[in-house]
Amino acid sequence: MCKASKTIRFCSCEDNLAKATKHLKSIFYVWTLDRVVGFSDSGMDGLAMFPSEQLDELLPEFILKELNSKKLFDFDYIPQDNDSLQIKRVNPKKRYEKKELIGDHLNFYFEFGEWHIGYISPFTYNLKVYKNGKVEVL
Repeated sequence: MCKASKTIRFCSCEDNLAKATKHLKSIFYVWTLDRVVGFSDSGMDGLAMFPSEQLDELLPEFILKELNSKKLFDFDYIPQDNDSLQIKRVNPKKRYEKKELIGDHLNFYFEFGEWHIGYISPFTYNLKVYKNGKVEVL
């Protein structure tokens, strides 16, 4: 029996991500690409929210393979060491305003010329949003 192969695409939002996805009625996925802008000097400790093992049909191993073999972003992007990509499931029926993506999510980071599953510690580095948008599952 053959399985339909799927791929993903990271579509960027020209303006505000919340505004661009406001009309969506069913569950969808958003992504945020962060870039390290320096070391954190806050001295804060805290608990990290560990990534999920999968988000519905999105498996981290599948996304990792796609990230390392294809151009998935809809803009010119050259990854830099310590870039961080987070993918989160959004349920519009439970919409609430948050600055950070919390809850069920997947994390990836770029290092030594390739993407890896995991995250960059916000307690060690200052991260700044580079781009964000909606994930399309094709």
